[in-house]
Amino acid sequence: MKPRIVNIGDLVIDLIAPVHLPIVAFDHQESNGIRLEPGGGCNFVLMAQRLGAQIIAVGAVGADSFGGELLDILRAEGVDTRGVDAPPGSTSTLVLDLIDLAQQKHVFIGGVATGPVMAYSPAIDALVAEGQALFCQGYNLHEKRLVEVLPAALDRAVANGIPVYFDSGPTIRHFGYDQILPLIQRTTCLMMTEEELPLAADGRSGAEAYAFLLANGPEMVVVKQGPAGCTLVTAEGSQSVPGFRVAVKDTVGAGDCFDAAFLYGRLSGLEPVQAARLANATGAASVQKVGAGRAVPTRAEVQAVLDQAGDDLRVL
Repeated sequence: MKPRIVNIGDLVIDLIAPVHLPIVAFDHQESNGIRLEPGGGCNFVLMAQRLGAQIIAVGAVGADSFGGELLDILRAEGVDTRGVDAPPGSTSTLVLDLIDLAQQKHVFIGGVATGPVMAYSPAIDALVAEGQALFCQGYNLHEKRLVEVLPAALDRAVANGIPVYFDSGPTIRHFGYDQILPLIQRTTCLMMTEEELPLAADGRSGAEAYAFLLANGPEMVVVKQGPAGCTLVTAEGSQSVPGFRVAVKDTVGAGDCFDAAFLYGRLSGLEPVQAARLANATGAASVQKVGAGRAVPTRAEVQAVLDQAGDDLRVL
C-alpha cells in the first residue's frame, strides 16, 4: 500500500520566466521558455507522488483559470484533491519566478490568494485522519484562508499519533515567535536550511538552537545543506549525511523535493540515514533540471543519481 501523506496548503501556480538578472526598468529582454507550473508546496506534492506516495491535498485555490489549471495538473498526477476548496469569487496564489540560469539565481514575486476562510469541516477532519503523516510549511502562516484549518489539522494529527513534518522555511521571519512556537511544539520532524535555523529557534544558533528545538517538541531536526548533504539531529546526537556531486542547472524546488523524499523514505520503512541519502539524491536530481512543478525528478532520475555515485540504496 502506498504511504498516505496529507499536505496542508501552499497550493501555488508559478509563472516561470528565464531572464538575465538584475531586471532594470526599460531595459527590455527576451525570455524563452515562459510557462505555467505548479509551485510552492506543489513541488513537494508532485515529488512525493512520483516517488510512490498517495498525497491528500488540503487547502485552497481560486475559482479562476489558475486554480482550475492547477487542480487539473495535480489530478493528472494522481493527487487526491477532495480537500481543496475553490469557492466563487476567490483567487489563486500566483508567483512570478524570474530565473537566471547562467548565474543560478532567482527572484520570486508573489501575490497571495484571496477568498473566504476555509472551514475545518468533518470531511476535512476525516481526510487528515486518513494520513500516515502530515506535512506543512512555514508559508502556511501567510495563508489567511487556512487560519482555521492549519491548527485544527495539526491537533488532529497529534491526537491520532500521526507524525507531523514541518519545513519552517525562510518566510517565518515575518511572524512573531508566539505564532511559530505552536507549530514547532506539534512537530515530530522539523526541517530547514542552516540559514533558517535561527528563525526556527528564536534567534539561537548551533548546539543551543538544536537543544532548544528538541526540548520543544520535535524528535528530530533535519538541516538541509545543499550540495554538502544534510545533518540529522536528535537528543542522542547528530549525524552528517553527505550529498551527491552533480552539475547544477537550477535550484528552484530542490528543498521541496528533498522534503518529499525524506518523508516518503521514512514512511516506506527506511532508517533516518537511509531516508536522508534518498533525500540528498532527490535534491541532486532536481538541481540538474530547470524549474520545478512537472519538471520535478522521476523515480528513474533519482535512482540514476544513486547508481552513478555507487550507492546501493534503491528507490522503494
